[in-house]
Amino acid sequence: MKIFYGLNEFSPLEKPIVTPGTFDGIHLGHQAILKELVREKKLRNKDNLLVTYEPHPQYVVSPQNAPLVLSTLEEKIAILENLPEGKFISGVLVIKFTGEFSRLSPDWFIPNILINKINAGMLIIGENHAFGCNRIGGIELLSRESSKYGFDLKVIPSILFDNQRISSSRIRKEMQTGDFEKACLMLGHSYLVSGKPVKGKGIGKEIGYPTINLEVPKRKLLPKSGVYGVETKIKDNKYYGMMYIGRKLTLDDEALSLELHLFDYYEKELPDNLMIYLKKWIRGEKKFDNLKELKTQLNQDEKTIRHLLNR
Repeated sequence: MKIFYGLNEFSPLEKPIVTPGTFDGIHLGHQAILKELVREKKLRNKDNLLVTYEPHPQYVVSPQNAPLVLSTLEEKIAILENLPEGKFISGVLVIKFTGEFSRLSPDWFIPNILINKINAGMLIIGENHAFGCNRIGGIELLSRESSKYGFDLKVIPSILFDNQRISSSRIRKEMQTGDFEKACLMLGHSYLVSGKPVKGKGIGKEIGYPTINLEVPKRKLLPKSGVYGVETKIKDNKYYGMMYIGRKLTLDDEALSLELHLFDYYEKELPDNLMIYLKKWIRGEKKFDNLKELKTQLNQDEKTIRHLLNR
């Protein structure tokens, strides 16, 4: 899977099968489109291409209403690489979403970007796909223009969960205030949080649970507070662990923190960026009377997580 950062880097393919979209979270609805992208690649013996935008369009069009994202660009690529379909995707084109780009009309976008720049032979989209200035372009326009410009169009129905359409906004709501497990079921994969390891105060080390403090991008959505069973890879080795997202209530520290403790990790060096997969929510945040009580609880959390994840 080759990554093209911008149209200037992109070398047109021979009538590729293309799917454009924000793909925030790469949830089950997105994955249905990816499955079709791979199926058509095999049928037509053509390259396929996922087109996405950076940053999330809402940060340009309406920054005051822009959502926290389920996946940063780096996380999107990591999720794609880990999906079964990932190894059958020829390339990802990342288009920088600017104010100028947001004002492009759908009638201009189709011939100038989709055809002249990307050379699309087929377009695969979800049934709610919209594009162009004010999102006024949709299936009707694409269907009409497909015969004019010589590309095929395939529309994929929405995927339902509990009789409602799966969407990134629905998953965000569940992540923040609802059911973490339900959110992950709609995602179709563990929730990925990537961050830069930063130095903490060393309190965890004092009680036998040394932690790695993580600094994540400001636009990244963090799930509800609590302790999570997690998994990560460092130098191709898999490690389980637990991560706390929340306030350090026992230490009377109200600042939000992300603290990661890895089981059976004894190396001193860490990569510049860690990809942490949140597998299971264990419990909510809690204030303890002293560090001894906190250590007792952490010991129980570790036993619970080892049992759940090793199983």
